Amino acid sequence: MPFIRSISLSSLFKTSSLIYRKHEKLRFVPNSIKLKNLFSSLVHANGAVKLVITLPARKEKCEFSLKLLNENVSSLIENIKSEDKSIEKVVLYTSDGNRISQSTPLGLLVINPFSIKINDQKVHIEPPESLLKTSDTNLQDLANQELEQIRQLVSKLYLHLNMEQYEAEKEQKILTEMEKLKVELAPMEKLRLELEQKAKRHTNRMIWLGLGLMSIQAGVLARLTWFDYSWDIVEPISYFVSYSAVIGVYAYYVLTRKEYGYETASDRIYLRHFHKNAIRSDLNIKKYNQLKDSLYFLENDLKKIKESSLQQNEK
Repeated sequence: MPFIRSISLSSLFKTSSLIYRKHEKLRFVPNSIKLKNLFSSLVHANGAVKLVITLPARKEKCEFSLKLLNENVSSLIENIKSEDKSIEKVVLYTSDGNRISQSTPLGLLVINPFSIKINDQKVHIEPPESLLKTSDTNLQDLANQELEQIRQLVSKLYLHLNMEQYEAEKEQKILTEMEKLKVELAPMEKLRLELEQKAKRHTNRMIWLGLGLMSIQAGVLARLTWFDYSWDIVEPISYFVSYSAVIGVYAYYVLTRKEYGYETASDRIYLRHFHKNAIRSDLNIKKYNQLKDSLYFLENDLKKIKESSLQQNEK
């Protein structure tokens, strides 16, 4: 007979306790946490589609914005896993139980009912009526809206990052255009200065001539009054001479439609002589004014660019 060793009851209980503790230490605790109430829904509002899922680890709802045009199921799975490290497996199924490929675009996913399985929990998702009624045309419109938003964001980012380079290029372009205008204006400017000097000299001569004629008129009337005739005879003559001056002032108003004044008359003489000599010298005044206006606008643009650069440097 084989030898049977007797074992006491106390040692048997002690051995069982050690085995139980060892089993407790080696017991596997899964990373996935099963939730009794796993919540998931699909929201469509203001042209945006969002998926709301309860994360297993934190037991809180997390909202994922779905980009219908640029992302697929694989991107959605990666986003879910990155939010909760306890998630080991995410699989999507159709309403018929077929597994959805990770290359499926999100735009096709959200228009039909589907299920999402996170670890061991599976939840059925019903798209809202606005998405169920979405046709291919409306889906393309949503994609186009999303693409337009991306384009605007990229444009703003590009302008922000390349503002200094853009302003430098624009400043260089303005300086080049200004240099061309100055080169074209240089001979016209020189001729204009010469014509201005001639017109000023002519105006001064006419002013002094008027003073001389008035002095001669006063001298003639004085001689007639005190030497040749008496005041009784010269008085009517002086009256008609004064009245002739009034007629001359009124004639000036009729011709120019402006009130007579010494400065106004002087400016008119100056401009008449200047334009007359400009025509003789082949100076195109209209072109000259256009070039001056263009140069003025370019200088203002350059000033604004410098002020903008100064404000950015201060920030």
